Amino acid sequence: MFRSVPATVLGVAVAVALTGCGAHDSTGQLSVTVSANAAEHPYEVEVFASTGKRSEHQRVFPGGTADFAGVPLGEVTVRAGDLCPQSTTVTADGVASVALTTTGC
Repeated sequence: MFRSVPATVLGVAVAVALTGCGAHDSTGQLSVTVSANAAEHPYEVEVFASTGKRSEHQRVFPGGTADFAGVPLGEVTVRAGDLCPQSTTVTADGVASVALTTTGC
């Protein structure tokens, strides 16, 4: 019986190594551009998950772009100061992008 336990453990370890542990990265990427027409000061760009919880943030100057990784999949809302908020859908197979502007709210 003691000899079968190590063989079983080894078998499970080999199976996990060959098939992966089943872990799935449930995050994606998002690129946010702040309009060059915005006021001349840095903006705190915030990304909110569909639950309303802030998941990411970064300072961006007008005309600049912030790239986020590790953003929750699904619908997200991006806000920055007095700029118009935008919503987009983040997927695992691409980079979502939004532009924050001063008009069109």
